[in-house]
Amino acid sequence: MKRYRWLVLFLLLGSCSDPSKFRIEGIVENAKQANIYLDEQGVEAILPVDSVKINKNGSFKFKGENDYPKFYNLHLNDNKILPLLVAPGEKIFIKTDIEKFAKDYTVEGSEGSMQIRLLNDRLADTKKKLDSIRIIYMDPSATREKQNNLSAEYDSIVESQRKFTLEFVLNHLTSIASIYALYQKLDDKTFVLYKNKDIQILKITGAALDTTYPESPHVRALIANASSLEEQVYTSGLRNLIQYADSEFPEIALPNPEGDTIRLSSLKGKVVLLSFWASWDRNSTYFNTYLIELYKQYNSRGFEIYQVSLDYRKEPWIKAIEYEELPWINVSDLKYPESVTAGNYNVQSLPANYLINKSGVIVGKNLSISELNSRIPDMISE
Repeated sequence: MKRYRWLVLFLLLGSCSDPSKFRIEGIVENAKQANIYLDEQGVEAILPVDSVKINKNGSFKFKGENDYPKFYNLHLNDNKILPLLVAPGEKIFIKTDIEKFAKDYTVEGSEGSMQIRLLNDRLADTKKKLDSIRIIYMDPSATREKQNNLSAEYDSIVESQRKFTLEFVLNHLTSIASIYALYQKLDDKTFVLYKNKDIQILKITGAALDTTYPESPHVRALIANASSLEEQVYTSGLRNLIQYADSEFPEIALPNPEGDTIRLSSLKGKVVLLSFWASWDRNSTYFNTYLIELYKQYNSRGFEIYQVSLDYRKEPWIKAIEYEELPWINVSDLKYPESVTAGNYNVQSLPANYLINKSGVIVGKNLSISELNSRIPDMISE
């Protein structure tokens, strides 16, 4: 019996694999025993990882290990790169042809790599449409009216790609694939996310990924880049800032979950905390737990919270309100990141807040719970 117990233990130990190890294998048809290379795509440089000779039947295999998802490039020592996002423990299988190496391939066993494929396919389709419009636009026979229509169509396609990318990022905030999406380009000079307001998305994505993959150089670079871009916009005077206290607030009139429009100005005469949050933001939901206690303590004495959600879908917003039992005024236009309100109040990160006195004057911005606890009682008594 002892011998069998040792055998069972041996088999169990043998079946336990190192969770940091990954495997990449596949078939490249018509490769004729060419060499295939695997590189890691670093932030500032490409780092060679390994190379193998493709077998006669077109098969190849790589093994490696990592502690968090990383970007890799699979190539045949030419400019045709097949991008991958490899997470620890993944067993990836790729099938392609040497003539269509990076354009027509299938990938299995790697969610991140499939997301990269989705992003590239969508962008390639957009570029193809834009190229077609450019050719027609440059035709000498094109009338001015025709060119104007083509310009409008061109802008519409660009905006459609931008909205697709924004939606992808917001739906995958904890995936490194979001970084890939954030830096996609329509051409050598034009990013898909080209508007100043898109800097908010970089910041929010960086904050979300920082809680999941703080050790990733790509995450660290994203956070630094978002901060740098924000500073550039600030110094060039392109931001519409609300940066001074003792100023009246811009009006907000947004619907609550029942569809009733509630104006911020209707609360004049009360001490109001204008709060910005989102159901998908962990820091927001964490801050809400403290706001609930604050609300219970001061609401009956003339304190109100007017909370604007930067959600873009109604169902998660409603569920979050119900789950967290948020008792105050909840409103949203469900248009983030195109929210005019977020732009008017220069919401650059979440959560954010403004403290408004009884006269409707902003007297504080982004205050902590302790700061709110110390200021609200005196304001209520005034």
